[in-house]
Amino acid sequence: MLAGLALPVTASQILWVNMVSAVTLSLALAFEPPEIDVMQRPPRSPAEPLITRSMLVRIGFVSLLMGATTFGIFEWELARGSSLELARTAAVNMLAFAELAYLFQVRSYTASALHRTLLHGNPVALAVAILLVLLQLAFTYAPPLQSLLGGAALPPSSWAMILGLSLAVFAAIEIEKGLWRRMGLQRM
Repeated sequence: MLAGLALPVTASQILWVNMVSAVTLSLALAFEPPEIDVMQRPPRSPAEPLITRSMLVRIGFVSLLMGATTFGIFEWELARGSSLELARTAAVNMLAFAELAYLFQVRSYTASALHRTLLHGNPVALAVAILLVLLQLAFTYAPPLQSLLGGAALPPSSWAMILGLSLAVFAAIEIEKGLWRRMGLQRM
């Protein structure tokens, strides 16, 4: 059934994204300092589920954003005549950069990420962000990785779209967090 269908990423590219994300982005969150007001909040009720309804909404929303931008850039590349390898490379980079945008949003539940702590609150987050960018550049331009993972070098127009969509992901989550704050939700 899927024999003639072009998928946005290969199995080796999925493994790449998982490894890069686990090594960089997850590590950054391990060094995240607690929010300033954490000790002023009442404790979570033991009867409250670990994953609340609002958390499920966030997970679904962010998953849709990341999926839509990843599939969107893949289809955009194919529509403009790019090779399958280039479209897949753009999709992998889109997913990685969308995850990077989310890293700077997930550091607080509902508080705005547009704060001075965005870059200075967790120096490890900034360091792993740089590491992720370097790894993705190697994935995209290093011939051994291109050969191993089936990638292709991206032109500047692809990077412009990837970075623009990553900023859109960041902005969409910022708007969603603002809506949660307007509804009075301070923590999930």
